[in-house]
Amino acid sequence: IASPALIPATSNPFDVTVQELIAQGVEFRVCEITLKRRNLDKKQFIQEAKYVPSGVAEIAKLQVKEGFAYLRP
Repeated sequence: IASPALIPATSNPFDVTVQELIAQGVEFRVCEITLKRRNLDKKQFIQEAKYVPSGVAEIAKLQVKEGFAYLRP
């Protein structure tokens, strides 16, 4: 993780962490239903985000077809 002194003041403080996670294969998926209901703009999200029509359907697909598990704390 980069030292805070090495991160430009104009950048998002999470940029380094996000890039490290992406390098490890983490994907960021955003629900388009939520975007519409909360009047959010795709420009507010990281460039690497993938947009899915329904977050609930995406979770179900990942569980059934790809063996993922959803754990709720």
